[in-house]
Amino acid sequence: MLRINKAAVLATAMLCLGVFTHTSARADDPCARLLEMPLPDAHIHAAEYVLTPAPHCKARGLIGGKIGFSIWLPSADQWNGKFLMGGAGGFVREEDNQALRYLGDTVLRRGYVTASSDTGHRGDGLDNSWALNDWEAIVNYGHLGMHRTVTTSKAVIDGFYGSVADKSLFIGCSNGGRQALQAAQRYPEDFDGIIAGAPALDFTGVMAGFLNVVQHMYPNPQDLSAPLVTAADRQLLRDAIESQCDDSDGVSDGILHNPTRCDFDVSSLACAGESASQNASKDANNCLNREKLAAVQAVYAGPQDASGPLHHGYPFGAEDTDANGWGSWFTSGALAANSTSQAPNAAYAFSVGSMRHFVFHDPTWQYDNYDWDSFRSDLAPLAAAVNATNPDLGAFRKRGGKLLMFHGWADVALSAHMSINYLERVYSHDASAQDDVKLFLMPGVLHCFGGEGPSIVDWVQALEDWHHSGDAPAELIATYPEKSGARKLCAWPAEARFNGGNPDTAEAYVCK
Repeated sequence: MLRINKAAVLATAMLCLGVFTHTSARADDPCARLLEMPLPDAHIHAAEYVLTPAPHCKARGLIGGKIGFSIWLPSADQWNGKFLMGGAGGFVREEDNQALRYLGDTVLRRGYVTASSDTGHRGDGLDNSWALNDWEAIVNYGHLGMHRTVTTSKAVIDGFYGSVADKSLFIGCSNGGRQALQAAQRYPEDFDGIIAGAPALDFTGVMAGFLNVVQHMYPNPQDLSAPLVTAADRQLLRDAIESQCDDSDGVSDGILHNPTRCDFDVSSLACAGESASQNASKDANNCLNREKLAAVQAVYAGPQDASGPLHHGYPFGAEDTDANGWGSWFTSGALAANSTSQAPNAAYAFSVGSMRHFVFHDPTWQYDNYDWDSFRSDLAPLAAAVNATNPDLGAFRKRGGKLLMFHGWADVALSAHMSINYLERVYSHDASAQDDVKLFLMPGVLHCFGGEGPSIVDWVQALEDWHHSGDAPAELIATYPEKSGARKLCAWPAEARFNGGNPDTAEAYVCK
């Protein structure tokens, strides 16, 4: 069974990159011929023979003079005949291959060829200064850089093994999930099967959501020393939500199985004199003042302009979580160790940075007086290049393509409502898409992986089984990264309902 790398699961899901041990190149190694391989508008400039975790060649190259790529090729007698492309998170790091990051050594041990793309720029995963006044770089990041890497990788496979891949698959989460949907929508012949986890498909909408939160958490852009909502406030909020809703699903476990079924009213935490529903017994230690309440409500409600919502709000979840929760994304918390960003949180890095470098091409831009009614027009050019919101997957499906999506309910980087909305639009566009496109919501799971809920699923095996049998998965099993136990996941709109017994066994749930 293809297993998730547990160490990678524990890392902050948006940026971490695994480290691999290489041997030194030998003059007679089987990889040397990669350096002489003729490729269209591309060349390989480095190749080495690697013994671990299984014998393979690793090569690095450049496409079109700008797009860096790496490819890992198992020895000919170990190749399983398949290509598994890895997506890249955030604003993309060099060799951020999510197939290797999330699945670890098993990718090469099972004999997959895998590849990564930097999509045409160099930088850490939170930096997007490379986009300043460079629309070619933006389009490469948006979709073209990944597509060109896939095309080149397939040419390398053919040249190296003397035959094309029998099957081409993609796995990506976050920005990698957006890349996955770009492939299905724009380049339907690139892959036979695609796994899109927590996809940032409405990239510009995500920017709106983050910017809305930043404006409320840090109302003064000149003072980023501390967020309006403190860790104590977040704990108060989480305790109140759990007190009202945790056991409503039949299990008191700190997990909301479906946060939309929780009818908690945030205004019930308003301090005395701050709300029509005031509670005179509250003091400053167990309530939220007007500004804090507005900041919290901004998270759940989402951004709006005069015409209506610009993006989805976030479900309840991870309010008291620092790493990969409200702390690192919305208020203040440690960002990835390999980031050079001075941003107070990831929402700031993604939204303010994007507005400066992708939209206005002005590194001094500030958000305090921004007119939200101009957002749609301001972001329209960027949306055309980076958004992956087209519900028409007909060309991909016509050639047998299968799309397997997943999203954590407790994800505070990208709202699960975004994936649900996209799936429903795909089904509305063509009802028969229900045979080829499935979404699994994961209770208690944070961004991509981790959290209180079980986040380990053999997505690649599930996709392979589906593609081979033609039978779409209705149920999958999720396990925990650091403890025993499992739970059942259900293809949306079904959800796992507790049916009695040990709640940490899949048998205790039924999909309804």
